[in-house]
Amino acid sequence: MDMLEFGEFNGKYDTRIKGLGLDLLVSEVRNTDLKVLNVAKNIPTVAEVTQREVVLFAADAIQVLGANGFNVLLEGREQTVNYVRTKNRFTLVLSDESLIGMRRAAQRMMAGAFKSIGDIDAGDTAVEKSLDDTLETMVAEI
Repeated sequence: MDMLEFGEFNGKYDTRIKGLGLDLLVSEVRNTDLKVLNVAKNIPTVAEVTQREVVLFAADAIQVLGANGFNVLLEGREQTVNYVRTKNRFTLVLSDESLIGMRRAAQRMMAGAFKSIGDIDAGDTAVEKSLDDTLETMVAEI
């Protein structure tokens, strides 16, 4: 956790990853580098051994934001967010839990397309091709 820092960077609150040759802001890589398979497939393993630290990090970040006038909505598994102290707590329930997998697949497709297209104003054909290419890559990884 020494490589993570929450604070104000470039005029906005963000998490900075600094170490092992990296110096990144999560907001800049959340839809690209952090969605690739090598990261996604290791999340359960990392979460298993760092869950306590991650929850404490999130709780500290929430305190910082709250102290600076922000209202914070924390999303996560109920077993995890129950460890964050708050006077307000809501539980949302999905009628179909398979939606979680579909959402995750859509996020990965969007991340792959965004990485190949970037911020340019691409037409529908280019976006569709990029999504098809990303889907082919995802299927090949299975």
